[in-house]
Amino acid sequence: NAASSIYHSLQLSMDRRFKSGFAAGAHYTWSSFIDTMSDIFNPSDRGEVAIAQDSFNPRADRARSTYDRPHRFSVNAVYELPFYRSQAGALGRFLGGWQVGGFLTLQSGTPFGALNGSDPAGVLSGIAGLIGDAVRPNLNTTLPIGSMTIQELRNAGGASLFSTITVAERIGNLGRNVLRADGIGNVDLSVSKSTLLFAERHKLQFRADFFNLTNTRNYGIPEARITNPGFLDEGSTDGGNRRIFFGLKYSF
Repeated sequence: NAASSIYHSLQLSMDRRFKSGFAAGAHYTWSSFIDTMSDIFNPSDRGEVAIAQDSFNPRADRARSTYDRPHRFSVNAVYELPFYRSQAGALGRFLGGWQVGGFLTLQSGTPFGALNGSDPAGVLSGIAGLIGDAVRPNLNTTLPIGSMTIQELRNAGGASLFSTITVAERIGNLGRNVLRADGIGNVDLSVSKSTLLFAERHKLQFRADFFNLTNTRNYGIPEARITNPGFLDEGSTDGGNRRIFFGLKYSF
């Protein structure tokens, strides 16, 4: 029930205020987030358990936080189409009042660690049944697994890159959160049409919002227990899907 953390970041932003019907912003954050525990509850029952694998040496769990995202880049923009902005006459009411907006997000993936899948020495006996088994395996390779994608890890051997510990070993030598799930890329789009009615105080707006416009699968943390047949199977996580919403609003 005790932990420490440290966070550093560099944040850059560029904004264009609304002018001539156009506004936009671009934002980038570089950061480093390190802790000895990310949450008193399990941030992920697949890749991290909210307790040190060795209660006599909690500092050995000092590593990248589950919330560490080294890079995040986002761009947003909105553009009011220039034709028939005053919406004069019936033709202006029909063709004017269109607006398009978009949002792009690119972000690093979530850190997680491989788990042994069992506690042969009973190191966490009595605790594992309550919050999960935090014991990690031994590293069985010299490959730079921390910089490899999930697909690269699977192609390199998957679970064979690690070895389960024995009763005599007590805990594994693999560090906490040494792996990282794939990053996310997301595009949202909004199209709206505002029509002036009886006077400028009365307006009817129709809008269509497209979330995850490209229908990109942004996977979560995959199964992390090396003894599980689904180890590193990110396809079993909910990668999200395209969602489209239509709305109608009357303002007065």
